[in-house]
Amino acid sequence: MKRLKFKGRKHAVTAICLLVGMFVLTSAVYANYDDARGYTNYKDAVKDLAFYEDNFAGNMKMDIAVDGETYASMKGDFKIDGKDYFWSTSSEEAGESDSKFENTTTVRDGVSYYYLPESNSYRVTEEEGNFRVDTSDPTVKKSIRFAELFADAMVGNLKNNFVLESKEGDERHYSVDVSGNQIPEVINAGISLMFTTVNNQSMTEDPYQITFEDYQKSLAAYYKEQTGEEMTQAAYDQWDSKIEKIDTDFYDKYSKILDAKGGGIVYVKIDGSYELYKTYDAYYKAVDENSLNERDMMRMLGDDPYIDSASCDFTLDKSGKLTENIMKVSMTGVDSKGKTHTITLTFSAEITDYGNAQVEPFDPTGKTKMN
Repeated sequence: MKRLKFKGRKHAVTAICLLVGMFVLTSAVYANYDDARGYTNYKDAVKDLAFYEDNFAGNMKMDIAVDGETYASMKGDFKIDGKDYFWSTSSEEAGESDSKFENTTTVRDGVSYYYLPESNSYRVTEEEGNFRVDTSDPTVKKSIRFAELFADAMVGNLKNNFVLESKEGDERHYSVDVSGNQIPEVINAGISLMFTTVNNQSMTEDPYQITFEDYQKSLAAYYKEQTGEEMTQAAYDQWDSKIEKIDTDFYDKYSKILDAKGGGIVYVKIDGSYELYKTYDAYYKAVDENSLNERDMMRMLGDDPYIDSASCDFTLDKSGKLTENIMKVSMTGVDSKGKTHTITLTFSAEITDYGNAQVEPFDPTGKTKMN
């Protein structure tokens, strides 16, 4: 399988942390205004959508901005009909010409079709089980209950920010906008603890890591060295057994270097050459942590980041089902060089076709089968 790039994994973890923080934060805001049923309505709608609804469609988009400039974005469309589902995603990192990635997954009657539009190729596998959690499982039930109680407990000294914006026909539109000085202290304290733990651990532990200036281009250089051929984008997307073997050998090459040197950080350049750093401090001083390609978000925000602002807008239909949700949170911190950075995450989703979604069969006509 394709290996995750170092920077991609870091950003994914950061994005997940921010999303979790957004949900907890907005839940805490709503909890103060339960008399307007904003919190209860929202919590019930999200819980129903995540665990109980089995037929709906929609689309979503997520953007990450660093210091006011878009860094990465992802958008997707989806349909769910019982155990059948369709999911299409497109993601891209700003400033990287080869970072755009598109794919679709169609699952019908227990068979999964994974399709790559760029190479016009697909893979067929058997789908095992159900992608939705089993809500009858006692552990799942208790986990859901714990999450609800935790959200209820996250209540601070917030002003009256909850607003029922409008009621148009059968729809109700709600909005919450919270400034930094209204954020409950416990939330920023928890964020500070998390960032301090991760940043200090990464700086003091004995490193054993391989990072890449550009993983795909470095692999392409090794591929040509081993085969005398160019590794095309189509071949990379198809990822057959030949590339799998070369990729394994490629990664093992640098793992052996780490073993021989007793650990450290191997930074592999595009042409396959490398630099070895014995400590994270040496690595970050040599590799520009503020360049778009090597941005480490948690280090950028330092040990004591704080939430500048957070907002949540959502719409419920007459049945209390979620039809639209827009969430935005900005977090600011100071890096080791004393420079202030702000990272903003925006997430939006539209949910449609409750009870009427249909997953169309995958059409293999004119496409290349990879397995």
